[in-house]
Amino acid sequence: MAEQLLPAAPFSDEIRNPEIHECLRDQQVWLSDGINFEPSIGHVDMVRRNKPKQAYLIDTSMDTVVLDDYYYHGVGGDGGRIVFAFKLPRIAEDMYCMPPNEGRTERVVIKCLNINEEQQQQQEEAGPGGRVGTLQDVYREIHLMQTIGDNIHVLGCIEVLRDLNTLYIVMPFYEEGPSTTSVALSQNEALRLFIQVLDNLSYLRERQICHRDLSPENLLFYQGRVILTGLTRSFKLPSTSSVVIPDMTIHGTPAFQPPEVFLSSRDRLNYDAYQCDLWSAGLIFFYLLTGEILYHIPRQNDHMFRCFILARGIAGVQNDLIEDCFQDADQVDEEFIIINDMGDDDEDDEVVDFPNPVENLRRARRMCKVFAMVQNLRPEVREILDNVLKVSPQERWNLDRVKAATLNLIRSP
Repeated sequence: MAEQLLPAAPFSDEIRNPEIHECLRDQQVWLSDGINFEPSIGHVDMVRRNKPKQAYLIDTSMDTVVLDDYYYHGVGGDGGRIVFAFKLPRIAEDMYCMPPNEGRTERVVIKCLNINEEQQQQQEEAGPGGRVGTLQDVYREIHLMQTIGDNIHVLGCIEVLRDLNTLYIVMPFYEEGPSTTSVALSQNEALRLFIQVLDNLSYLRERQICHRDLSPENLLFYQGRVILTGLTRSFKLPSTSSVVIPDMTIHGTPAFQPPEVFLSSRDRLNYDAYQCDLWSAGLIFFYLLTGEILYHIPRQNDHMFRCFILARGIAGVQNDLIEDCFQDADQVDEEFIIINDMGDDDEDDEVVDFPNPVENLRRARRMCKVFAMVQNLRPEVREILDNVLKVSPQERWNLDRVKAATLNLIRSP
């Protein structure tokens, strides 16, 4: 094996403690319109204690979003919330510019993660390499937002504040990404967004970073462009190789992971980190084209995975294996089987119920519908999907080839 392909462990990356400042809440300040300079007493919801450059006033007209993302469970009990706020520039000592007229107001998004003082102290004592619950994952995300977040490829942050119980990650005001809708886009529009995702992966690759959890939920729109977020599971690769030695934990969303990453810990093999991200991008492309998630889990017992990946339904060409998948999805067992009969007391019997006929029919119809969608795609689009979503990693196209094919399609009439 060539030296650059020798596997290396990626988990020793040096994630340094991010820049976090102490936060003051509900502070009385002077507010001015910045024009007439006639200040009046007001308040701000949060502001950095030392050397603040701006303060924040929560926009009560916008609903708070409760975070149920599993990444943040365990940080401090429940996950936290997202609030929307106005950014008030500092114009003098304890004086801030009040929100200007609509259309000139600079808004921000603030992710509020619940964390208690004891956990913060434990993390500081553990140092950059230490791990306290999921706090190190959060620190990793903040560190990357502060170092590579350019708001073109990766979402950055304006600043990070904290008090005794909460971390406040202040970010530019963004729009929700494609995960908020299951409506299929036109093929031209899907191609336009897909090439942006590929550009973002190139940006990460140049910095030797594997995202490891690429999915529609981790795509946002900022100033009309797709940018990446959700870097809590990311890692930095050594300069010598993109082939990594996996740990014993499955990371990321199963529906957007390749099969080699989702193998059992006993059978898990080394995998190419960049190809892992590219597989996820291919599934995102499919989602943009169809509004459908291709499968739930990359294993043979998942009917959609067996049909579209193992039987190559993703190529849109019908064959005997695909026909078998259609029939298997619609199969209904007629018998109610009782196993391990324990006698007269029915409560002790172990039973295997037959599959739900309605569910089987729904599953079979969905499979046929998705296959018809694939067949209606342009042959060149199907070719990209087919060559990104190969079972064997060695047979897949790499990022450069996928980008070239996608650009050719965008430029073609």
